[in-house]
Amino acid sequence: MRVLEHRRALKDQHRGLGAFIALTLLLVVLASASFAQEIFGTEEEGGGGDPFDITADTVEFDTTRKVYIARGNVRLEQPSRVLTADWMVFSDTTREGVASGNVVVTEGSDRLLADVLHFEVDDLQGIVFQGKLETGANDFLATGETIKRTGEQEYLFEDAMFTTCQCPDGGVEPWAIKAKEADLEFGGYAVTKSTTFNVLGIPILWTPRMWFPIKTERETGFLFPLINFGSRSGGLDIGLPFFWAARDNINVRLIPHYLSDKGFKPETKIEYVFGRESYGEFFGSIIKDDDIDPNNPSTPFSKTRWGVEWIHDQYLPGPFEGWRWKVDGRLLSDNNYAFDFRDFSRIRGDRYVESLTMLEGRFGVLGRYGMTAAMHYAEDQQNPDDQDRDEYLIQRFPDLRLAGLPQPLAPFDQPLLRNAVFSFDTRYTHFWAQDDVTDQQPFATIVDGLFADTGIDAIPDGEERDQAGRKVLPDGTILNYDGTVTTAAEILALDPLAILPTGDGSADNFPGPEGDGRFQEGEPVVDRGHRVVLNPRVAFPFRVADAFEVMPELGWHATLYNTDAKSSAVRNLFTALLDVRTRLRRELQLPNWLAEGQPVVHLMEPRFVYSMVEGSSQRGNPGFIPRPLVQNERLRLLEPTSRVRDPSDRIDDVQAFTLALGNRFYVPGRPPLEEEGVVGPPRLFADVTLGLHHDFADDDLSSLYMDGVAYPWEGVRTRFNVGFDLDQSEFREMLFSIGYGTLLGNDIGVSYRYVKDVPRFFENFRFDEERFEEFEEGFLEINQFDFRTRYAITRNWAVTYRLSYSFEQTLVLANQVGLEYLSKCKCWAIRAEMSENRARGVEFNFRYRIIGLGDDTVRPFSGRRRGQQDSLIEDES
Repeated sequence: MRVLEHRRALKDQHRGLGAFIALTLLLVVLASASFAQEIFGTEEEGGGGDPFDITADTVEFDTTRKVYIARGNVRLEQPSRVLTADWMVFSDTTREGVASGNVVVTEGSDRLLADVLHFEVDDLQGIVFQGKLETGANDFLATGETIKRTGEQEYLFEDAMFTTCQCPDGGVEPWAIKAKEADLEFGGYAVTKSTTFNVLGIPILWTPRMWFPIKTERETGFLFPLINFGSRSGGLDIGLPFFWAARDNINVRLIPHYLSDKGFKPETKIEYVFGRESYGEFFGSIIKDDDIDPNNPSTPFSKTRWGVEWIHDQYLPGPFEGWRWKVDGRLLSDNNYAFDFRDFSRIRGDRYVESLTMLEGRFGVLGRYGMTAAMHYAEDQQNPDDQDRDEYLIQRFPDLRLAGLPQPLAPFDQPLLRNAVFSFDTRYTHFWAQDDVTDQQPFATIVDGLFADTGIDAIPDGEERDQAGRKVLPDGTILNYDGTVTTAAEILALDPLAILPTGDGSADNFPGPEGDGRFQEGEPVVDRGHRVVLNPRVAFPFRVADAFEVMPELGWHATLYNTDAKSSAVRNLFTALLDVRTRLRRELQLPNWLAEGQPVVHLMEPRFVYSMVEGSSQRGNPGFIPRPLVQNERLRLLEPTSRVRDPSDRIDDVQAFTLALGNRFYVPGRPPLEEEGVVGPPRLFADVTLGLHHDFADDDLSSLYMDGVAYPWEGVRTRFNVGFDLDQSEFREMLFSIGYGTLLGNDIGVSYRYVKDVPRFFENFRFDEERFEEFEEGFLEINQFDFRTRYAITRNWAVTYRLSYSFEQTLVLANQVGLEYLSKCKCWAIRAEMSENRARGVEFNFRYRIIGLGDDTVRPFSGRRRGQQDSLIEDES
């Protein structure tokens, strides 16, 4: 039996004497068990609902109307729900009641708030006036002028509003659905009449009837609209995403886009997962572009334009356990697609659109052996469609690799071989193409049946520039980069090595890659066939005085060919590597102006590496993989083994040594909870590597490099590298960047990048001048400056700016300004930006996002999750 309790604190003696007497008389009356049962009911008698307790500051019984009136801190409790209010009246006869003033009904994680609630005592079902319904399971919020509860999870609304963003009072909901009438079933669906979809309080869509899910699980329905504008990407772009929960493990997103300049463009994205770790996604889009004229040399492709992409990663089951099948493939209808639309904007700077499918697995003890079977396919994107090399671009299928990690050579007892370790790499590749170069370029010069000497643009027009910016004119004279005209004889008189000899050994008027008789990257391969690479290696690691680590290694690098031009050919190279290093440690004290004068632990790793590659002449051998026109000497210095693992078909002899000094500096870390006297894990203060390289086989190759990163002060991050050519006494490359950021969202950063020699990609292409006009003269070097900043005007407003500028050709590469707003509830954000760059032209973008749990609420458009490191603010450890 339940009784009505009065839980007033004795110290609240300021209450009226009448209230105290009334409560005392009521408790005496309720002492009767039979009378209590008549009031509250049981399973067998009365209302048959759940039993409940009521507490309040004062309770009265109106004998005339036979109702109970409770005032002040009213609380009605049932086993599964609680109702609180300022005032309540209920009738034992009708089993109905009314509550008013700060009414809250709590059931699990759900809450119903109202000004007035008319309810049934046994189950609290009823009608709400000026109500709000909050569901904790999915952050769903519903309000209405009247809300009638018709079932356990069923409600009827009038003048309703629904959203999942719960902003504080006075805040504007980022999105909301408003309806004249609505019928809701939580865990099911909502059916609304006369419905509008509002963004920031502004209705943007009306429908007479609407149906949408209200479930904690993912469910089919519309997502927030997408809005963008770009001068080269179709003008104003509006998309309305529709999400289809096809199966428990399959998501389908359908987005019909409307582009103001090009029309209707639908796209589909399918995401799927299966097994414990396997997943994949497919994307496809298509448009009929009426702006395209296939007969116009600037747009030599079909009006039907499309792009597809498939990413797949599957861990195979059963007898293939331990093997994975991967696909990373994409195909585009034309070479301008990535530039005209946003779908594949991330590959706009790629020379080729590449696809790969492969099967890989590891086996043996500790997975020491690995094997891959792959197919590589690529399409040329740098040339216009009527001048590209898709038909004769060399492809690799199949591409088989087998590798073994270092392991004991054999159970030998001889002291010399006892510590020897053996490793190897083997590779078989079939090189093929769909068509022959001569079918597409009948005037191309074929050298020894191996390649077409067209230059890197694969067009035999004789107008390519060399690395010095020179180009041969039709009359045989040479046009310098500065616009002056000269001849080959005049150039050779000043510098006998300025013009490399052609295939027949004579110096002619062609200073560039075209017509020089040399195979260089970008020139079409004519030969077809097979290549096998065998690279076994034996190393003898040991220690000296327990202080120096020494690893000498001997290797054999054999390449076997069977091709159309060369029925059989063999290249034998012998490699040697000696790697000696040690590690030293010391402690230092930083000056007060640097990192607060903290103590620092300095770890040094001096290293000496000698590398050697010797072999017979490779002239006349097939050349499927060319030697890079511009070597990245800094990376080769930082990883000397790359010199003896070179996969190209032309490898120069190497007799080189590298001296390197690695430096890592650590300072005491911050305590996890700022506990006094507690020191956190060491924190990286700086990582700097110095290196000196010299190749005896090429006396012109002596370089000094420095590469590093540092965090000198809180919120500051620097990145730098320098390459200096000792022979020419000039800088080969240089990078310096510094950024500063605060926890309030203020950022500023500058960077400078210089590279003396860069590969040549674009040359004299016909037509499509809008895309290629910046590349006609070519860049001889990279000499660029980048500035970026973000200023938080308030906690909610911020302005951003970025400028990228090339001193080479005095060209603005990118210019972008943005304005961001973060809602006061930190649950949504908008960004308006205007940008201009060479690839995309002028763009106006409006970005809107819902901020979820874990997202960055300081820089909502940074693309990082909360807790993820920001290179401008947080220190690396």
